[in-house]
Amino acid sequence: MKAILIRLLCLLLCLSASAFAKPVIVIDAGHGGQDRGGMPGQRVPEKGYALDTAKRLDGALRRAGFQTVMTRRSDVFIPLGDRSAIANQYRSSIFVSIHFNGAPNDDAHGIETYYHHGRDSAALASAIHRSVLAATGEEDRRIRTRSLHVLRHTSGTAVLCELGFLTNRAESRRIDTGSYRQRLAESVARAIIARYR
Repeated sequence: MKAILIRLLCLLLCLSASAFAKPVIVIDAGHGGQDRGGMPGQRVPEKGYALDTAKRLDGALRRAGFQTVMTRRSDVFIPLGDRSAIANQYRSSIFVSIHFNGAPNDDAHGIETYYHHGRDSAALASAIHRSVLAATGEEDRRIRTRSLHVLRHTSGTAVLCELGFLTNRAESRRIDTGSYRQRLAESVARAIIARYR
């Protein structure tokens, strides 16, 4: 009887510990390798800025005690299906994809945040969006639902952040500075930390 009680107590402790454990954050740096990102003929490639910002986000979250996984850590091409599959390996993972926008109209500027399904995805998208807007003062281009492959095929919480337009001259100059990319990364991290700490 005593052995059974001890076993039950251990089980309850394990369950309660897992209930309060931080989720794994899967950080997806958009594009990479032969996929430069951005509009056809876009002068400034997106992939390098996305990777640098994703690495900065990774550092901020690790310092806050989160376990993170990056879909890429170098300039390599990762198929979209593989990005979702990485996130789906982890139970209750949080998938955050980092991108920079582009548009034929070079006046377009501001922040967009996307999700596809789920209340938690919508709530995280909203939290990240508000945090990035507060940190940058950029135009609010809204939170949007869209059937993007990495969002549609990720089973858990998933958001995609468009952190500014590389086709806008002024915004591109800001994105080109490390201090601004650090500010972007920290603003995304703050929203995640506040929600899942």
